[in-house]
Amino acid sequence: MMHYKKLLPLFLLVVCGVTACGPNAEELNTSGIEKLKNEDYDGALEDFSKAVEKDPKFAEGYLNRGYVYGNRGELQKALADFDKAIAIDSGYIEAYYNRGFIYGFFEEFDKSIADFNKVIELNPKDAEAYINRALIRSRLGDRSGELADLKEAARLGDPTARNWLEDNGINWEEQGAGSDLEREHEGSEP
Repeated sequence: MMHYKKLLPLFLLVVCGVTACGPNAEELNTSGIEKLKNEDYDGALEDFSKAVEKDPKFAEGYLNRGYVYGNRGELQKALADFDKAIAIDSGYIEAYYNRGFIYGFFEEFDKSIADFNKVIELNPKDAEAYINRALIRSRLGDRSGELADLKEAARLGDPTARNWLEDNGINWEEQGAGSDLEREHEGSEP
């Protein structure tokens, strides 16, 4: 009976020590990112899963795991992780971006636009968000919204938006400025 009394504290120390030791959520996340860089997607997924298991409030872990799911074509799982990241951090721009892309893929355009609207609200100088919203507006046939977003992206310095607008004779340098070609483009079908 005496041996059991001595072994119980030792057993508890080992069990508690083992669970407390090991990498924390941020370390697992960093490890997962390194594995992503080396194209070890299974290893990255495992690390990101362990990170959110260790810290269920670790939004970056959900974002990164969602990114891996998305690249594996597991889009519903990716959406769930982006939703979780946004629930934890309502200002997480990257989560809105990724979720907006997936909604666009699923042709849930209103949800996609809402996510890109949120990105723009959080960072009004993000030219890429305007371009992505313009693409969705184009799919909806919203030519004036599409052009407004492309113009804003051009004003923010995006060379692709500038070149496209210039190639199509559309003045992007001034708000409200337009050309005959621009008015023609606004009335055209996709």
